[in-house]
Amino acid sequence: MNLALLPPGEQAAAPHLPEWRQRIDAWRALLAQCARKPNRKSVHALRALTVRLRVGLANSLEQAATPAAERAFQRWSKDAKKLRKALEPVRNADVYLDRLDSIRDSHGKTPESESRLSPLCAREIAKFQDRLLRKRMTGIDKLKIFIGAHGKRLNRLSKEIEAALAPVMPAKAPSNAQAALEVFARLTKELPCLDAANLHEYRKGLKQSLYLSEISAAADPVAERLTAAFRKIQDAAGEWHDWHALTLEAGRFFRGHGKRDGLLPVLQAREKQALQRALGQCRRSTARSMKKAGELRLSLPKKPVTAERGLQLDDDDLEAQIGR
Repeated sequence: MNLALLPPGEQAAAPHLPEWRQRIDAWRALLAQCARKPNRKSVHALRALTVRLRVGLANSLEQAATPAAERAFQRWSKDAKKLRKALEPVRNADVYLDRLDSIRDSHGKTPESESRLSPLCAREIAKFQDRLLRKRMTGIDKLKIFIGAHGKRLNRLSKEIEAALAPVMPAKAPSNAQAALEVFARLTKELPCLDAANLHEYRKGLKQSLYLSEISAAADPVAERLTAAFRKIQDAAGEWHDWHALTLEAGRFFRGHGKRDGLLPVLQAREKQALQRALGQCRRSTARSMKKAGELRLSLPKKPVTAERGLQLDDDDLEAQIGR
């Protein structure tokens, strides 16, 4: 397995294990780390790996399903979604703080007066960051409580999945390139014209394609190329969504006080720029990937690959660009 494809934290997994077991092993290590000291890196890595593991395990069950593995997966998946909800406030605060820092840094390096932050905008950034830091501290406390209450069960359920799948999993799993392309082709057919109204929905659907192709990227050149293309779309769309979510959060915080020289206009401008970059990247990468789908003569499925397992990804399954 190419460990460079995995989020930070997975790379501690034992290299002699099969890829799917390495991910489970790494996930348990991150869970234990967050129980002890939930720092920025471990929180983001655990959140990213949890949804990757959900998609990967669902795909494994497609190949080697047993009643015991199905039951263990459903129980673990339900609790894993609760874990991601507990991680969300910390992850969001970190993302928003990073974006606000980038505004201050980019403007501070420009000597021209018209490009520098207004005094009001600088004050609003400081005030907003202070609020986000308090929310992050509260989120850390709640996360510790959640893992303390549910960590042993999550750990046990992951071991049940591992034990149930180990005897029936094939020694060499087939490539997921075609499955990833099928999900992608169906998504592109359903949302052919992207804009601000549907880009987030497109991004949610593309997560499945990305995570499926990632699993096979080390062994299959086609999956590797697809992973690179899908990740470019995800990074660009994720950056836009970061700015979009931050703008909405700031609008709630500064309700009725949005001044022309304040923070909100700056955020709105960043959001608009990120949207244009994301739409351009989507057009370029989609054209290349659909060309590859045509070369492989794929037939579109009646439903997404993991739909029957209830794994259509929702907002709780999306991590922002940082810790992706």
